[in-house]
Amino acid sequence: MTPSIYINLEDDVSKIVSRLKHNPGKQVVLVCPKRCYLFNDSINLRLLKKQTDLLKKEIFILTMDERGQLYAKEAGFQLKFLPKAGGSKAMSDIQRPQKQSGEQASGMAGPIAATVSEIKNFAHKLMPESRPAAAPRVLRKSPPNVINSSLSGKKLEITETLFPKELEAEYIRPQNNRKSASGKIAVGILTLSIALAGLLYFVILPRASVVVYPKTEIVTRDMEIGMSASLQSMDPAKLALPAVKVDETVNLGDKFQSRGKKQVGNKSSGAVQIYNFTKLPINLKAGTTVLMAGSRNYQLAADVQGVRPTTYKNAKTKEIDESSLGPTVDVVAASGGEDYNLPAGTRMEITNQVFGSKPQLLYAKTATEISGGTTRYLSVISQEDIDAAKAQLTAGSLEEIRVKLTNTGLTLPEKSYIFDVSSFATDNPVGTETANFNANLQAKLSGLAFKTDDLNNLINQRIVQTLAANKSLVISKENPLIVKVKGFDLNTQVAQLTVHFEGKAVYSINLAGFASQLTGKTQTEVNELLRSKADIDKVEITLAPAWQKNFPLFAGKIGLTIASVGEDK
Repeated sequence: MTPSIYINLEDDVSKIVSRLKHNPGKQVVLVCPKRCYLFNDSINLRLLKKQTDLLKKEIFILTMDERGQLYAKEAGFQLKFLPKAGGSKAMSDIQRPQKQSGEQASGMAGPIAATVSEIKNFAHKLMPESRPAAAPRVLRKSPPNVINSSLSGKKLEITETLFPKELEAEYIRPQNNRKSASGKIAVGILTLSIALAGLLYFVILPRASVVVYPKTEIVTRDMEIGMSASLQSMDPAKLALPAVKVDETVNLGDKFQSRGKKQVGNKSSGAVQIYNFTKLPINLKAGTTVLMAGSRNYQLAADVQGVRPTTYKNAKTKEIDESSLGPTVDVVAASGGEDYNLPAGTRMEITNQVFGSKPQLLYAKTATEISGGTTRYLSVISQEDIDAAKAQLTAGSLEEIRVKLTNTGLTLPEKSYIFDVSSFATDNPVGTETANFNANLQAKLSGLAFKTDDLNNLINQRIVQTLAANKSLVISKENPLIVKVKGFDLNTQVAQLTVHFEGKAVYSINLAGFASQLTGKTQTEVNELLRSKADIDKVEITLAPAWQKNFPLFAGKIGLTIASVGEDK
């Protein structure tokens, strides 16, 4: 006879395995009560099956818990059932599971029927039992009796009831019947309301949404790919890519703003005193002499002849003899503007083409204020404006060609082409006083391009060969391919490319039929069950309504979604 071990409600897998180790039998029947800890989760039975296989014992499960029978079958255990004596039901509540149809076959009708039954029992406890209609109150029946009346001498007969029979039939009995019927109706309405409320609470309203994020791995590759116009198709094994010869001519023109400035304001003017410590008279011509105060230049209003030497009254104190100074000289600012206005007493350096610049021997000071300068600018075309316009038109021409190629599925990498500017012209030359000017450029481009899809497919096929079967490659727009030209020969129409790839390898997840394993579980249990899978990174769970704590009892109310990672390849 196969030995049996009786399991307590709180026994976990470790306790059961410990008891099995001490049992010498190779075949053991585990007798499990309803709602024991072992049946809380199918994982418990799977763990127990692994341990019993290590012990090399054949284990049978004997239980009346239907969910436990289901979990035991899934884990690989054989079931034991109590024998039935004759045609009568066994005393034990352990029965063989019956095949069901419709919703009962999928495990749905059982919870509904049990719920409705419990609701009805609860309703009957709340409502007092209907009492039978009370019989009409009558007097105890007595035999007719004749009473002698001392007043009238007549005989009085005592009747059987206080009410006439007509009133008893038409009023007393129907009233009692109405009370009984109204009580039954009230109980029925309350029972139906509770049943509907329970159906709404347990079946219709509960919903669950689960978003599963697969695990990912960063994938980076650096490859050297050959590109030739002689190839007809790509070759992932040789890392070879067909090239497309490009010959494009473009004409582009645009209007540009003149950023050059010309000062046309009034020039400041005034008088200066020249100091000559050369000990010799000096002649200064207006065309060859410049006076400087910082970065501002001034010119002599007229030639100055015979600037006599300046002497000191006292050589030790360096006190200048004012009588040795010549007359003041008029000067004019080289350009207009308020910045050329100077206060009196400002030192100015003198530079002459013959004498040169010797600030210790020859300089000037403003004898009066240098004033009268005003600021006003005019826009003129500068050389910088011309250069900037040419560069902008060149870049615009290249971009126009690239957009045209992109629309046809081609990519033109840098340094894989020759760009020649045939002509460039503006409607006004440099120095023209104008706020705007027009420029036109004509250029020709010759180079090698490649099909974008060909390169993506070549990279994908090359990398997928090294990935495991349960992973797929995702090329994301956030990390596009970085393509650089290593070598280029337009005559032979070949080029060498270096390609840097950054993408993700995403684990594949199969959740088909998994919703049935989540019914009735808490969020924590569902999260642990899903996170136990090696290919799942994280899980987001949403239960509705807000008061819902457990997952719905039916798999159809549970939505499982696998979140997409990046962009599909």
